[in-house]
Amino acid sequence: MEEKVLNDEILSEVAGGVANMTVIGTATVITNNLNIRRKPDKNSENLGQTNAPTKYYVYEIVQNQGYIWYRISENMWIANDGTWVSFSTK
Repeated sequence: MEEKVLNDEILSEVAGGVANMTVIGTATVITNNLNIRRKPDKNSENLGQTNAPTKYYVYEIVQNQGYIWYRISENMWIANDGTWVSFSTK
């Protein structure tokens, strides 16, 4: 499977201006069927799923409900239980 790398131009088109936010690192999905949520909350609206080895820019990190949550776009978050995502600082 081809690795997807999101650059600022693609993010600006897809996420409506998130390219203006500060990137603090990258999150590489290392599992399949990982939910993308509207908020960093496991009960938040499910916007879809993502699969390995998709890579996202990370704009914010929050701990909630036993997970580490990564903001990958405006109102789009993925969770990590320690085995679902690999995070690297910028």
